[in-house]
Amino acid sequence: MKNWINRVFKRDRPHKIPNNAPMSMGMPGIPPSRTEAMLKMIEKTQEVELSCDEVHRLLGEFAEMALRGEDAASLLPLVHHHLDMCPDCREEYDALMQILQASPD
Repeated sequence: MKNWINRVFKRDRPHKIPNNAPMSMGMPGIPPSRTEAMLKMIEKTQEVELSCDEVHRLLGEFAEMALRGEDAASLLPLVHHHLDMCPDCREEYDALMQILQASPD
């Protein structure tokens, strides 16, 4: 979980939290706004989710669907959900869309 938190919130170095630390301690070194964002992401967690690697394998297909005007979010809902939750994958998707939209047909 710590690695995920560090990756999502782009922390340069992990922060050691004692195993017996009470939840009221929060996450040392992480601003309250980021903690709130993390809690919202956890709240939206679904029983079945895709990993970043799985999303990367489907990103091209998702982008092509969107470019064709298809409802990619309905056709690949797990990819759509992951992109809403993961800033790194969303950044990859946005970059891919810019490239695809700029390239000649």
